[in-house]
Amino acid sequence: MIRAHTADAVRAAEQPLLAAGMPLMQRAAAALAVVQARLLRESTGGVSGRRVVILAGPGSNGGDALHAGARLARRGVGVVAIATAARLHGEGAEALRGAGGRILRLAALDAAGIERELARAHQICDGVLGIGGRAELDEPLAALLRAASAALAPVVAVDVPTGVDATTGEADPAAVRAAVTVTFGAVKAGLLMPGAAAHAGRIELVDIGLTPHLPERPAALRLVDEDVRALWLVPGPADHKYSRGVVALDVGSPAFPGAAVLAAEGAARAGAGMVRYRGPAAVRDLVLARRPEVVGADGRRQALVVGSGLESDDPRCRAGVEELLLAAGHRELLLADGRRELIDDAAGVIDAGALAAIRPGDRFGTRVVLTPHAGEAARLAAALGLREDLPAPRLATALAEETGATVLLKGAVTLVADGEDPAQLTSQADATPWLATAGAGDVLAGILGTLLAAGLPGARAGGLAALLHGRAACDASRGGRAPLVALDVAEHLPGALASILDDALRPDAPRGGA
Repeated sequence: MIRAHTADAVRAAEQPLLAAGMPLMQRAAAALAVVQARLLRESTGGVSGRRVVILAGPGSNGGDALHAGARLARRGVGVVAIATAARLHGEGAEALRGAGGRILRLAALDAAGIERELARAHQICDGVLGIGGRAELDEPLAALLRAASAALAPVVAVDVPTGVDATTGEADPAAVRAAVTVTFGAVKAGLLMPGAAAHAGRIELVDIGLTPHLPERPAALRLVDEDVRALWLVPGPADHKYSRGVVALDVGSPAFPGAAVLAAEGAARAGAGMVRYRGPAAVRDLVLARRPEVVGADGRRQALVVGSGLESDDPRCRAGVEELLLAAGHRELLLADGRRELIDDAAGVIDAGALAAIRPGDRFGTRVVLTPHAGEAARLAAALGLREDLPAPRLATALAEETGATVLLKGAVTLVADGEDPAQLTSQADATPWLATAGAGDVLAGILGTLLAAGLPGARAGGLAALLHGRAACDASRGGRAPLVALDVAEHLPGALASILDDALRPDAPRGGA
């Protein structure tokens, strides 16, 4: 699991080490130079004789970059630093000059001179602003960063890309677009947020000794393969269809019947013990024609998925929402055959059309997951009397606080906010842009229903569902190289899960848990 922290938390963690005289800058610079050298070898086949241009700011971030540049210069790299301010980090500048590097002043370069220096580079190092930097950029710095982003040489960002807020992830349009961000001590929470995703590239964390001094509770999380292996409920010899989880689907309509097929595919292929379909007979027949193991009758279930493929005025939307509303103690569920069943914990997914059926004052448990995309989230916020123009992280948090539910805000970076702890976001960026296709959200709703039916908490189920959904999409699109359709994603779920689980698929492997 990637645990990310705010800029303030990182600064606080640095203080006891700095007070003890720990050479944090030298540690960071040494690690940065190692990464830069590796990337040079990967992109050009060597290190000596290559050329690196450093964009150096006046603070510690610039110092890290200049000291790393000195190390590279001593290995035969031609290093040129462009100073973006009137002053530079003194020790870093002295080290670079002493190793044979050159320093130019941005104020002394015209656009042609900047373009000439960047065009000769094999690698560009962004060391302008660190965790104290603002997302808003002024000219001529913005022009320099745009030129760096447009250059052929890959950009390596130091700690955070310049123009990206280290805590919120908000990014200036001119923020540098890095191929790799080398971040020190802890992943900065902003790097996991949607704005930063277009600028940070691959994130590489360097340990400089901060871990014992960081807060136990991170500001943001990202699940990785190891978490799937730990959390996924792999069935054992004693399991049966009910212990594995039963998902009921109240999705799909005559206007959008495919949503029911896709949700059923997602639920079944993610490992549901049983999938029930509760919709219209004509749609049910279509589902059964594709998935004959689906049960076309209501009955015992552990999770409900409602809303996919439904118009917002469909009465099934409000009925499903009311079924999932939080009530004190046990709740009585009336089954289609007239029997009544007591359930302890309403769990389910409110998707698409059913989101519009949520009313002010509705409160859910955290094992109810709302799954809006950006437009639906804004409309829901407006309906609940909240600001609809908030950045994605704050919007997800506000919706979770207001409803008590877990909110899975879909996007290129999917955010999950837990109704009990909405300020700590789970952020997943596992997909390919090819996943932006009709029906993909229906498959995700089915996967999520399966994980909730298996008993996982809402936030963990949301993060795992987003991870597997994205990974299956990457497989379906041949590593992000080809188009896909939603059904392709569902069909690749078992293979994607198997590739992640590895040893967890051994017959003697213990079952995962929340």
